[in-house]
Amino acid sequence: MAWQPTPYTVPLLVAAVASFGFAAYAFGNRSRGGHALLWSFVGVAGTAGLWSLAYAAQLSATSLDLTLFFNRFVWLGSAGLAVAWPVFVLSYVDRTAWLDRRRFALFWVVPVAVVGAAWTVGVDPLFYADPTLVDAGGFRILQYAPTPALLGFVGYTYAVNLFTFAVLGYAAVSRDGVFRRQAAVLFVAGVAPLTLGAAGIAGIVGPDRGLVDFTPIAFSGTSALLAWVVFRYRLLDVSPIARDAVFANLSDGVVVCDADGRVVDSNDPAEALFPDAELGVHAGEAFDGVPAVADAVTGEASDDEFRVTVGGDDGAPRFLTVDVHDITGPGTSRGGTVLLFRDVTERETLQRRYRALIEKSPNVIAICGEDGLLRYVSPSIERLIGHKANEVEGRPVIDLVHPEDRREAQRAFERAFEGPEPQSLTHRIACADGSWRRFETVIERLFADTGEVVITATDVTDARRYEQRLQVLNRVLRHDLKNDANVIGGYADLLRDHVDEEGDPYLDVIDRKVQTLTHLSDQAREIDVALHSDADKTEIDLAALVDRLCESLGSSFPRATVTVTVPDSAVVAADELLESAVRNVLENAVVHNDDDDPHVEATVVGDGDRFRLDVVDDGPGIPPVERTVFSEARETALEHASGLGLWLVHWIVTESGGDLEIDTREPTGTVVRMWLPRAAEECE
Repeated sequence: MAWQPTPYTVPLLVAAVASFGFAAYAFGNRSRGGHALLWSFVGVAGTAGLWSLAYAAQLSATSLDLTLFFNRFVWLGSAGLAVAWPVFVLSYVDRTAWLDRRRFALFWVVPVAVVGAAWTVGVDPLFYADPTLVDAGGFRILQYAPTPALLGFVGYTYAVNLFTFAVLGYAAVSRDGVFRRQAAVLFVAGVAPLTLGAAGIAGIVGPDRGLVDFTPIAFSGTSALLAWVVFRYRLLDVSPIARDAVFANLSDGVVVCDADGRVVDSNDPAEALFPDAELGVHAGEAFDGVPAVADAVTGEASDDEFRVTVGGDDGAPRFLTVDVHDITGPGTSRGGTVLLFRDVTERETLQRRYRALIEKSPNVIAICGEDGLLRYVSPSIERLIGHKANEVEGRPVIDLVHPEDRREAQRAFERAFEGPEPQSLTHRIACADGSWRRFETVIERLFADTGEVVITATDVTDARRYEQRLQVLNRVLRHDLKNDANVIGGYADLLRDHVDEEGDPYLDVIDRKVQTLTHLSDQAREIDVALHSDADKTEIDLAALVDRLCESLGSSFPRATVTVTVPDSAVVAADELLESAVRNVLENAVVHNDDDDPHVEATVVGDGDRFRLDVVDDGPGIPPVERTVFSEARETALEHASGLGLWLVHWIVTESGGDLEIDTREPTGTVVRMWLPRAAEECE
């Protein structure tokens, strides 16, 4: 089988590939809706591709028999396009009523008869008289004399196409927006092949004396227009008849009423919201529970958008926004109403929750603009300082601040507007009765693109007063307690020269109690430091610390036997007060041991990513009530005062990111274990 190259083969193949590609794309997206528009588009693209491919094969054939064979497929494509194109146009302009069975059959009569005759009788002599291959400048091409049947079919196709062009032209003029642009592009895509084909037959274009049909060749250019309208203007997604894709499947409820106020259409979400809104029912009856909607249909509503509340399926209220649109044609009176119901229940519920959180907040929450004026103040301001919110809104925020605190407050406001970081300050605010209360306030930008800040002010007047009283009481008690204990100890020493041997045991008791009170005062001071310290973690060599404290313990208590086992280095990341915790544990192991020769063992070992310190003694053990005070987070009058030391150890170890464990040793004694995290360099 011999083939000949022609200048038209490539454009025809391009047109065929593009057309089949459009057909495959549309078929692959058929889930968007099985409507006539999509399937007719598949027909237009598929038959155009068949026409182009068959004509390319016809022009490339070098024998008459083969040329006429491929010409049969040309007739199949052109006749199929004569059916698919008008169906597509009528579907696009929403004239599907013209496509009922009887009228639709009329579109098939002529094309089916032509294809049947071409494949049964043959194109020679039915359509072509004396067909032959002639030379056309380097390649052979089919030459024939047209028969009346051919001229009749060509006239039929031209008539059908002129009708579709009129329909598309009217749509391009009468429609707006994307539909006008769609119709205009489709008009050009339909006119161009027909015009070019007619010019080729007349010999106006092409050097082949009217022997080449330029209609399928033009499809290579119009395929770009189809691509533009399909992808740029979303022909298969946005069309005048896309009710199934836009109206029926819309998540919002839609109800259409005519000029008499009767329901003429609605989608499933609307029917779920308003079961009484059946077709033909008047709006007054359909929306009996929401009179505002009925008034919108009758034209008595004052707003084009408003809110209503309806009952849901579960009995809970549903909050809806209603958009009202009049259907009015050019030069006509009001023709009907479209109601769009949007469910905003979730948004409304969130807004109500946020509003309740703000209104019931124990803090004052306010919004301030760049002009320094308060734009919103939460109702809690009246409960806290006596001012009503509406009396404060619109005033400069700085007016409520104590004069001595205004400069610092003004700087904090300016910094909040300059950057994203929140600004914190403590200041006094004026109350309605003329008094002042102290607040801790945080100021930060509301949004990055707005000139507003949100102010959150927390009343700390009572908390500060209570803390100050505790601090004063704590310091006074510590100072007086230690001074009085020292005085008692001094007088006890003086009494030793004035009492006999029988009185020495009583003086020894006084000395021990003085030491206990002094130790208690020191612990209270260390606890105060621990509670009010903001120190960060630091790297501490636990091995060196334990070794040093054990050496000091042995010097302070010569009667005690202290054993130390530590590695060369055990660097931990801990609170700076770790030394106080370790010293307390070591001293308690000796001080509370009533044996004449107390033994204490201190061991530091590695334990995964932490180091563990074990302090073991042979004393009487720590009472269970004292070992649980820190776990129960309370202290009562019945518990021994020595529990303060455990509080101090627990707080310091916990703040260091470690763990503390206290166990009883058999037959007697206590084991205190501390786990502390290794420093970063130790982990490496």
